[in-house]
Amino acid sequence: MTNKINFDKFELCTKLLINMGITPDKLGFEYLRKAILLTIDDHTYLQKITKKLYPDIASFYGVKSRDVERCIRFSIELAYNNGGLLEINNFYNAVVYKNDYKPTNSELIAIIADKIAFEMRKKDAGLA
Repeated sequence: MTNKINFDKFELCTKLLINMGITPDKLGFEYLRKAILLTIDDHTYLQKITKKLYPDIASFYGVKSRDVERCIRFSIELAYNNGGLLEINNFYNAVVYKNDYKPTNSELIAIIADKIAFEMRKKDAGLA
């Protein structure tokens, strides 16, 4: 696991999470942002979310894996209850989520990581 973070990815991820209503004062915000940033760099984390992603984040923050999973789930629940997940629709400029669907931790991590990776590739290619 690398500690080096590309500032653009970090900033974009932070802005999106805040726009979704996931506030930085919640532990889930930090864990979710770390999960997204790790997944951008290594998509295999999505196949090993409970065996690798949560334990790596837990190790980084000095907590237990189950606490990471629960805090991320709680943050998604807050965003869902406040309609913040609809921000993803604005981010994609398409209907991805409707009010009646709450994504799982891995679904939300995957969709945000994919979008940020896409935006970074566009920027690197001079298309953004």
